[in-house]
Amino acid sequence: MPTGELAALATALSWAFTGLFFAEAARRLGALRTNLLRLPLALVLLTLAMLASGPDLAALDGRRLAYLAASGVVGLVIGDLALFEALRRIGPRLALLVMALAPVFAAGASLVLLHERPGPMALAGIAVTLAGVAWVVGERRDGTDAARHDARGIAMALVGAACQGIGLVLAKAGMAGEVPALTGTWVRMAAATGLIWALTVASGRGRGLEVASAVRTAWPYVLGGAVFGPFLGVWMSLVAARLTEVGIAATLMATTPVLVIPLLMVSERYRPTARALTGTAVTVAGVALLFAS
Repeated sequence: MPTGELAALATALSWAFTGLFFAEAARRLGALRTNLLRLPLALVLLTLAMLASGPDLAALDGRRLAYLAASGVVGLVIGDLALFEALRRIGPRLALLVMALAPVFAAGASLVLLHERPGPMALAGIAVTLAGVAWVVGERRDGTDAARHDARGIAMALVGAACQGIGLVLAKAGMAGEVPALTGTWVRMAAATGLIWALTVASGRGRGLEVASAVRTAWPYVLGGAVFGPFLGVWMSLVAARLTEVGIAATLMATTPVLVIPLLMVSERYRPTARALTGTAVTVAGVALLFAS
C-alpha cells in the first residue's frame, strides 16, 4: 500500500477544505487576523494530539531541531506571506498557476539535500499531473479578477512556490526517517507561530486587532480551516514526505485545485467546464503514473 502517496493526496484534499473555510474567515475577519489565529490554533491541536498519543521526542537533537524549525519558518511563514502578497497583487488564478511549480523546487532541493532521483515513470507522472493542474488553474472564469502581470506579484508567487517545496525538503531532512511526523509538525508549527507573532508585535501591527471579539463572528470557519489546514494538512504532508520521495509527494499535494472542484459543486453549485473536466482527467492519469512508479 503506497501510504506516502495516499498521505499526499489526503494533504491536497485537506487543503481544498481549508481553502473554503479560510476564504469565509478572511471575509469576516480580514487576512491578518485569520493568519494570526490559524497557526496557534493548529499548535494547540497538535499539542493535544501529541499528549494523546504519547510525546516521542527521543530522536530530536540539535541538528534535526534546527532543520525542522527552519522548515517551519521557510514554508509556513516566508512562503505563506509571499503567497498572500501574490494573491493580493495578481489574483488567485495566476498565483496558483505559479505555485504549481512548487514540486519542481521540491524535486531540485531533494536532489541536492537528500540525493533523491525520481525514476522515468515518476518524472512522467510529475509532468502529466502538473500539466493537468495547470490546465485547470489556467482557465479564465467570468466574474473573477483578470490576472494582472505584476512583476512583484509573480516574483512573490515564485518565492511562495520555492519556499513550499524547500520547506518540505528541510522537514524531511529534519525527520531523517526517525522523528515521527507528528513531532516534526509540532516543531515546525511552534517555530512558525512564535516567529509570526513576534514579527506582528515588533512591527506594531498587533495593536487594535481585537482578535477575541472579532473571532466570535467567524469561529466555526477559523476552527474548520485550522483543523484541515495547518493541523491535518501539514501533518499529512510530513507523513507523505517521510514515506515517499519529496518530488512525488509535492506533486500529489499540488492537485488541490482539482480536488476542490467537487467541493465547489456542492457548496457553490459550480458546474465544471469541459476544460476543467479535461484537466481533471489528465491530473488523474498523472496521479496513476505516480502510484505505479
